Amino acid sequence: METASKGKAKRRHLSAAECSGLTQSLTGSPAITQPFTVSLHNKDPNKGLQPRSPTKRRRRVADGRQQGLITGFFASAGVLSSSPQKGKNVKTEPGPNSHIAVKEEVEERHVVMDFMEGITEEMFKDDEEFETGKFSVKKEDNERDWTGAGCSSWASPPPGSSSINGHTEKEEEQDEEYDVQSLPDAHYGLLGLNRTLLEPQGHIQDLPEEVLSVIFAQLPADDLYRHVSLVCQRWRGIVMESQFLPWKKLYYRCEKQEEEAVKEVKALLEDNGIVRTDDLCVLNMVRYMSQFKHSKRVNEADVLRCVKGHRLYAQAEACIKHRLPDMETIDGGPNPWSAMALILILADGVRDILDLVARLRTSGCLLTLDRISEFLWAMATLLLAMRNTNITITNRWHYNIFYVLHLMENAPPPLSHGDGREKQIHVTHEQQQVLNHDIQRDHVVKIMAFAGTGKTTTLVKYAQQRPHLHFLYVSFNKSVAVQANRSFPSNVECRTIHSMAYKAIGHRYRNLGKLCSNLKPFTVAWVLPEGRGGFVNAKVVTQTINNFCSSTDECIGPQHVPDRYKNTNGREECPTESKRKDFAYDAQNIWKKMTELKPTKEAVHHITHDGYLKLWQLQKPVLKNYDVIFIDEAQDCTPVIMDILLSQSCGKILVGDPHQQIYTFRGAVNALHTVPHTHLYYLTQSFRFGCEIAYVGATILNVCKKVKKILVGGRQDGTVRGEDNETLDTIKQARTQVGGTVAILCRCNVTVFGEAVRLTDINPNCKIHIVGGVENFGLKQILDIWILMQPEQSRRNEGLQIKDPFIRSFCKEKLGGYAGLKKYATHTEDHELVGKLSLVEKYNKRIPELVDRLYSRAQSKPNCADYILGTVHKSKGLEFDTVVVTDDFIKVPCSRHNLHRMNINPGIRQADADEWNLLYVAVTRAKRTLYLTKSVSNILTLAGEYFLRFELTCTLLNKDQYRRCSTRECPNLITVESPLSMHKLPVRYMDSTEEGGVLCATCVEQRVGPVSFLLSPPETIKFMHYTEELPELPINIAMLLALL
Repeated sequence: METASKGKAKRRHLSAAECSGLTQSLTGSPAITQPFTVSLHNKDPNKGLQPRSPTKRRRRVADGRQQGLITGFFASAGVLSSSPQKGKNVKTEPGPNSHIAVKEEVEERHVVMDFMEGITEEMFKDDEEFETGKFSVKKEDNERDWTGAGCSSWASPPPGSSSINGHTEKEEEQDEEYDVQSLPDAHYGLLGLNRTLLEPQGHIQDLPEEVLSVIFAQLPADDLYRHVSLVCQRWRGIVMESQFLPWKKLYYRCEKQEEEAVKEVKALLEDNGIVRTDDLCVLNMVRYMSQFKHSKRVNEADVLRCVKGHRLYAQAEACIKHRLPDMETIDGGPNPWSAMALILILADGVRDILDLVARLRTSGCLLTLDRISEFLWAMATLLLAMRNTNITITNRWHYNIFYVLHLMENAPPPLSHGDGREKQIHVTHEQQQVLNHDIQRDHVVKIMAFAGTGKTTTLVKYAQQRPHLHFLYVSFNKSVAVQANRSFPSNVECRTIHSMAYKAIGHRYRNLGKLCSNLKPFTVAWVLPEGRGGFVNAKVVTQTINNFCSSTDECIGPQHVPDRYKNTNGREECPTESKRKDFAYDAQNIWKKMTELKPTKEAVHHITHDGYLKLWQLQKPVLKNYDVIFIDEAQDCTPVIMDILLSQSCGKILVGDPHQQIYTFRGAVNALHTVPHTHLYYLTQSFRFGCEIAYVGATILNVCKKVKKILVGGRQDGTVRGEDNETLDTIKQARTQVGGTVAILCRCNVTVFGEAVRLTDINPNCKIHIVGGVENFGLKQILDIWILMQPEQSRRNEGLQIKDPFIRSFCKEKLGGYAGLKKYATHTEDHELVGKLSLVEKYNKRIPELVDRLYSRAQSKPNCADYILGTVHKSKGLEFDTVVVTDDFIKVPCSRHNLHRMNINPGIRQADADEWNLLYVAVTRAKRTLYLTKSVSNILTLAGEYFLRFELTCTLLNKDQYRRCSTRECPNLITVESPLSMHKLPVRYMDSTEEGGVLCATCVEQRVGPVSFLLSPPETIKFMHYTEELPELPINIAMLLALL
């Protein structure tokens, strides 16, 4: 409380008895229990009862000089367990348990400042414990060393410690009068106060290196190397110190293919027998992890007690006792580090690893969170290296650990309550890197964003943080631009590239009635010179014009002629140089007449939307008044679009997913790969789905496209094995359900039509929504093709009329009717028309009834429909709670071990990248539930994921002492001789089910190689009967193998 002396206010701390008395008084109680609700003026006698906020003002000594920082007198050698307090004149009395009671004496005299006051040698002990740049004091040690009495926050020195000059100086502090303030803000005034402190006096450089290392340990390795280490020599020294996060840094260096790091890990694997030629490589890795270097302060017995609570501990213990009996024990239990390594391997998924991390974190047995992550980084580094050296293990082990580490690094900060502010949207480290980038006019920034990673949200926040800049957001699709206009702030103008070209040039052709959607070979064929006509030549000329419109060239030339095309016999043909010149000449004549501003009735001379966009590009447009251009879906932009935008004298930010490029047939190029950049960022964490769906998407990219970046999700639940039997049965039986939640996604329109027929056949009242609208699906054209298929006499008798002018033209005898239309579709390689013809031939007489039914059952809004149907092309950018992937995508015929045994090349590398992109886009539309196909499961096996899980043998066998292997025709029995076994989880597809069951060790060895030796010794497994499984192959593959 405060006492008056010579007009000055003096402070002293109260004894326990005085505090007790104050809490009973009317004036004292509120001031102590609710200090910030009491408003006291300067002359109030109880003013001193309120706590004061530090002013951060440095004291001045008599000669006017400012007080120096403590670091100016003494270097920091360790992390202090508590801040040194001001000294007091105390008397000590020995009490029970050697605790010290404090008696205070108050003296009124001027202060004598002592910078060593409160500093004891205990504070500088245990420097050798900073193995990873961190230090922690045990709770019981802290309580024993710094126990005080009463309610004073000042503590007496520990017994046996030495004080300066052999005693503790009495101190008085002389304060100036100032207004009592509550805590100024959430930063405790470190950033400055409005009245008493205009500028903060502290700086992050004032922190000791041990504290800085604790802060830096929370950052991703990418930030440590690319940003923190470049700030100054001191920070670089902390980051590069060998004992600071060694495994985390080693993983990052290996991922970047740093030569020294790769050699270091390779040598480590070879020295410890973790090589492909060693059957026990997985066990050797577990044995190596038993030597994990940890702080001397970590008690291994405490770690083991913590790990014992995990549900997989019993399996890990059984495996160690059976397969590593010579390993040193801890308090009668297994080595805790090996047990933890096995738990990471045995984990069913991300949840098991998160549970392990939570247990370690709660118990505090590893002292700090970064020591937990270091163990995980060690395992991730070894598993990644094992995969890179072609050791046959599943990529799921590494993926689960990496996933958890990513979540740990991107965990949202704790929510603050009662601050009156709106809830902040948490951004990941990757998003924050983008937001921190201050773009300049000469910058070309690329943002590689996986599916659902919040690229639009990132752009919105980027624009919001820079209200002084004027942005242009450019998209290809009008609906996307409209939606973006609702999301972006007012300093962003949202347009499509074609709308800008239309405003500049296109409207002129619209006014002349000389505008069409696309150029068709059918109209081109009638204007070609004699001798160079026909639908095949018309197709080549049409493609030549389209290629020119997509390019940056100023005139049409032979280079725009396609390199290959199918001739009238259906065989691929490469044009000669003379033919190239002829095709280019014909294309030039048509293009010249298309661009003339003269009205014409000849449809072939009407300009297309891409045509007037090309004319605009040739004029070298200048977009003024924009500081930055956002280019969305950059992977699908044509060269002509990129030329227009990249030529502008402002900053450019290209955003997109290179693995969602599915429009190369329109001339799109992947600008995210071809355009040079000044800065590159990645967004890899999806907010759409959880770990199971993310794993499927990441594995498709890794196996089929060799993508190194890893797609991860959030903490949401999700399923991919058809566990929800009720929903699957509902879909199969087309029963009514909650609208807008289930989507059936297909590769092509033919399958969409087939699924719509299937659903409405089973349930005539089933309501469907076709993505893109039923009016744009082409049902009227399908009906017209069916009418064309009917004999001319029948059409007249029944009054059937063809409404589509293009199809109606084939009624003429010289075009050959239905057969002529079919020939035209083949010669021009019109895949959409070929699909419609196949539908008509498949359903034939049912077509009129089916067209009417689909029109009647179609809903305009998806939330009003029981099921949503669509192609991947139309569904791009959308998301659904449940996604069913149909079986018309690219296929892998069987699982990995059968491919190897039968010497079948799945043809993954030879397949068009667009096909894998389509499959990736399909699976990443799901938010909660994904129903796979057998082919997608086969792709997962190429990464080692057979949905095999570990279990105690006694649990699997239940009451049966013996059980046969679940593999067909395998006679091997499962016995309790091996305490651990593996069983396959059941997987349900739309058209079939893979039953689960326990597998014998030799069947496990066929699928996942050395993992089987966690179950039994190699000599035992190799002595067992080896069963060659007979897989169910697609009919075409099976017939080919039979012939061979």
